[in-house]
Amino acid sequence: MKYKLHKNVINKDTYKELQELLTCVDFPWYYQSKTVDYSKGKHYKDNEFMFTHKFFQHGDILSPYFTTLLPITFAVSNIVKSNNLLRIKANMYTNQGKNVYHGVHTDYPDLKKYTTAVYNFTTCDGGTVLYIDGDEVVIPSEENTLLVFDGVIEHKGFTQKDTKNRVLINYDFI
Repeated sequence: MKYKLHKNVINKDTYKELQELLTCVDFPWYYQSKTVDYSKGKHYKDNEFMFTHKFFQHGDILSPYFTTLLPITFAVSNIVKSNNLLRIKANMYTNQGKNVYHGVHTDYPDLKKYTTAVYNFTTCDGGTVLYIDGDEVVIPSEENTLLVFDGVIEHKGFTQKDTKNRVLINYDFI
């Protein structure tokens, strides 16, 4: 498997409930001044920021909302055929009036075999770019869809210009 796109991952009512939670004024989002690790000498642009919320990482539940995500997490786990979670993190990109392309990366550069999955809450003109066999594959953000790909595939996200925000959940599994 290089990548696969799954539509209508969870039922509409559950989707709407979770979308409302992640976009309500009380949900705790945390500002990140850069979107990828630039410690290896790469330079980032000032407009390459996002807001995140970590639910799970390195075996630890980090958010009181972790159990609220279980309907999506179970669906994603069944699709990827793994229960070995590395991380669950939500990303929110704000509208900057143009598509801002973030840095090319892999989520876990030291791992040789894992799966990354991106669950989209927003239909917009933002998305994810995968770099497969020298080609750029652009996957638009579409609500209630899940993009699953080999974690070692380099990729980048890009912001939207047609909606106020782009919200997604990033999963990584061994």
